[in-house]
Amino acid sequence: MLLVVGLCGWLITPDVGILEFLALLFLLYVSISALVAVAEISVVEDGLIINRVLLPKRFVPWDDIDRVIVFAHASGGTDTHIEIASISVYEGLSPLNRLPGLAYGQGFRQTIMITPDTIEDYDLLLTALEANCHVVWR
Repeated sequence: MLLVVGLCGWLITPDVGILEFLALLFLLYVSISALVAVAEISVVEDGLIINRVLLPKRFVPWDDIDRVIVFAHASGGTDTHIEIASISVYEGLSPLNRLPGLAYGQGFRQTIMITPDTIEDYDLLLTALEANCHVVWR
């Protein structure tokens, strides 16, 4: 993503107008938001510890989690199971975490996404979220 943003910036250098500059800033925001939404999550008794790729670790208590939406799809013919969970937080992450919320059904809330492949204790995390938060399965 950052390479595409750099290429776009290089292509507009001879004639940089306000529209090109704003489009470049938007592309930069989108590329950073894509990386910020990826996180490692640890479950502790009082909440979650979120270790994001670009930003420092954050502790999120159970009360600060707005809702969790789990998108699950199983294909009967191929035994394929795809699952993505988006965790929406009231405050405490970053304004950069708001764009992924729009893409994953959380509105303009601060959001992180998780999949079973990216977290070792995914089932433990979902069990803890279901016990302490509002979880919606779609």
